[in-house]
Amino acid sequence: MAEPSSPAAATPAPTDAEREDALDRMLTRLALAEDARLAPLLARVLPYAITSFASPAASVRKLVMEILSHINKRVKHRPEIPLPMLDLWKIYTESASSSIVRNFCIVYIEMAFERLPSEEKGNIAPDLLINISNVPAQHQGIILRLVSKAIGECNARKVDDTIASKYRSISGSDDGLVFADFGFHTILYQTPSQGIGCPAGLSLAQADRVTGKLPLKGDALTSRKLGILNVLEAMQLASEIVYPIYLAGASDSQESVTKRGDELLKRKASTANLEDLKLIKKLFTLFNGTASAENIAAELKVAPAPSSLRVRLMSVFCRSIAAANAFPYTLQCIFGCIYGSGTTSRLKQLGMEFTVWVFKHAVMDQLKLIGPVILSGILRSLDGSSTTEAVNDFLLSSISRFHR
Repeated sequence: MAEPSSPAAATPAPTDAEREDALDRMLTRLALAEDARLAPLLARVLPYAITSFASPAASVRKLVMEILSHINKRVKHRPEIPLPMLDLWKIYTESASSSIVRNFCIVYIEMAFERLPSEEKGNIAPDLLINISNVPAQHQGIILRLVSKAIGECNARKVDDTIASKYRSISGSDDGLVFADFGFHTILYQTPSQGIGCPAGLSLAQADRVTGKLPLKGDALTSRKLGILNVLEAMQLASEIVYPIYLAGASDSQESVTKRGDELLKRKASTANLEDLKLIKKLFTLFNGTASAENIAAELKVAPAPSSLRVRLMSVFCRSIAAANAFPYTLQCIFGCIYGSGTTSRLKQLGMEFTVWVFKHAVMDQLKLIGPVILSGILRSLDGSSTTEAVNDFLLSSISRFHR
């Protein structure tokens, strides 16, 4: 019986006995093959072995595990030995593939992608995002990390027209939104000072999704952020989608990211509708975080944004009537500025400016409910000794504004 050259060549599907025989001979060939001749053999063996997991026969699956174990030992410390990336991806995306086949496939897709030349990674990366919104969350994270790594390697300076058009093809879809959301979390990510803990603006789950198994820091992180900003620009997404991302970029700790984020914020997102309630709520969640919420699992609780970004966010809120009426977010924001842990004199002053804005633009029915609460907090702050004269002036202005 001739050995199948690929999974698609088996028509009709082989019996379990035939598949077992083929796998047995493949295992023998692998054992006898020298490393120099391993790559072409893997191109035939690996796809066939993984698709054989579709068989319920224990003897077939046992042989597959032996083959994969042998492959792992041979290639683990030999990154120069390529694996059949495109064949594996084809198997993964076929609708007929079972969950067990996909689960093993994604492991070797990750391994295969890492072994590709950088240019090839950059060419393939946009294709991996097609239908990303419909794959399991764990697989989604793996694929998004592969794409972002390729973007960091290939697009930190620019995105050529051919690649840009491929990314742009998913702009209006759920796939584009999934990538934009992951890009947002990557831009927000900062390496924790002690190597542990949750970065500001993210939950532990979001930070783990961004980094995966390996720490992300230094030039690699900076390149990835710059590449993502460039790709998002090329995707031509709606201003309301990219506004929070560019705002986060403009507040980054690395000068090159800050400069690029600020440029894109002014040039590409200045038309964002600051009266869009969905956008404003997203910005408030970024500012306030969800750490105080009781009905959220600990690993899903989002930490408040870093101070540099919170300062920028306050200037946005003070230009939005929707922000003045976005209760209870408005109240959380004001008290976060005045009393929140890690607040600064600048944030306290901006909190007072926002209070004046709220008293001026909030709907009266809402203001009657929350006004006394805000004033009570203001009076408590006046009794304290930590506020500056400028802040106290704003506090008094807020009180007089409310009583008028």
